[in-house]
Amino acid sequence: MRHLLFRTHIWLGWLIGGQLFLWMLSGLVMTALPIGEVRGEHLRRPPAAPPLAGLDGLLAPEALLATPGPEGDGLLLTTQLGRPVYLLLEGKEPRALFDARTGARIAIDAARAAVLARDSHVGGARVASVAAVDPADPPLEFRRAQPAFAVRFDDAEASTFYVHAVSGEILAVRTDRWRLFDLMWGLHIMDWRGREDMNHPLLVGAAALGLAGVAGGIGLLFMRLRRRGVRRAAQAARKAA
Repeated sequence: MRHLLFRTHIWLGWLIGGQLFLWMLSGLVMTALPIGEVRGEHLRRPPAAPPLAGLDGLLAPEALLATPGPEGDGLLLTTQLGRPVYLLLEGKEPRALFDARTGARIAIDAARAAVLARDSHVGGARVASVAAVDPADPPLEFRRAQPAFAVRFDDAEASTFYVHAVSGEILAVRTDRWRLFDLMWGLHIMDWRGREDMNHPLLVGAAALGLAGVAGGIGLLFMRLRRRGVRRAAQAARKAA
């Protein structure tokens, strides 16, 4: 029985040893990286609260909702680049952006997305490139089916700010630290492509094999301790005789 358990433990070690190493490595890296820095919070300037003194002369929300244009069921008053704006919403989805004083529609194009991203970047880095994001095929590091612009900065962390193409909101900040964390996450859940699926058979099977290997190792340890105890007892008995 002991010999069979030992051989099984060895084979399980060969089968799952590499993935066990990756689990330990990825877990160590993910826990060592501060989550705030992974999310790029240290590079992002928090949005400023709109000054109450600057909210005079605004267009009435009823007047804006009554004008022809995109349909929505609510307006959110906020500020963008220091000016009050109305964000037209349908449920929680942004449909259009308007100047809150004139009612003129504000289009978020590549140039404005770059300005918005630069305004939110605390380091004042230079914009290296701006690219539109296809909601049907977003980049792996974005993974959101939303229209956006990817504004890449020429800074030490190769940061990319994702700007919503309707609202101008900063949806996400990606840095090399985030990319490393995401790679480790993919290795950890064994979903190397999508890095989202935590319930696939490969992961469940590997976890089961890992558990069996650990349980077998514990069993072998107890068996060895027991044999050592029996051997010591026999030696003590011979000495007593």
